[in-house]
Order: sequence, then structure tokens, then C-alpha cells
Amino acid sequence: MDMVAETWREGRAGTLLRTARVLTVAGAAGAVLLGEHRAAAVTSGLALLAGSACTRFGVFAAGVASARDPEYTVLPQREHLERRRAEEQAGRED
Repeated sequence: MDMVAETWREGRAGTLLRTARVLTVAGAAGAVLLGEHRAAAVTSGLALLAGSACTRFGVFAAGVASARDPEYTVLPQREHLERRRAEEQAGRED
């Protein structure tokens, strides 16, 4: 998963997902700690909404980046196929 996860950590997707994490934590903390104040509750809700949007667009951007580079699609498929063939060979030898 390390190679495939690169698209989730780097580039536009990485930036969006890191921003989403910060907004979600800030929104949740604000809602828990300051929820009784209307302005703080609204601000926390907006932070949670923005965090959700950043997550959605970050996942989309990671998918686009991985589809654009064959390294992220072809290599994992080949590795999976090779492992599967090796397991079948081991099963036949037993």
C-alpha cells in the first residue's frame, strides 16, 4: 500500500486531506468545548462542513492522480497477479 498511498500524501490530494484533518479536529473540538455559544457552534459546524468537503475533493484528487500515472495502477495489479500465481504454484506442489 505504500506506493498507492503516495497519492494520498503528496500533491493536491495530500494538501486537501491534511487540511480536512485539521478542520475536522478543530470543528469537533469547538463543538464539544464551545457548543453552548451560538457563534462558536456555527463556526464549528462550518469547519466540519469544510473538512468534509476537503476530504471529498482530496479523495477525488488522489484518484485522478493515481489514474493519471500507470505506476499506481499497473504495478499493483502485476504484483497481485504474481502473488496469486505463486500461491497457485505452491498449492499444486503440496
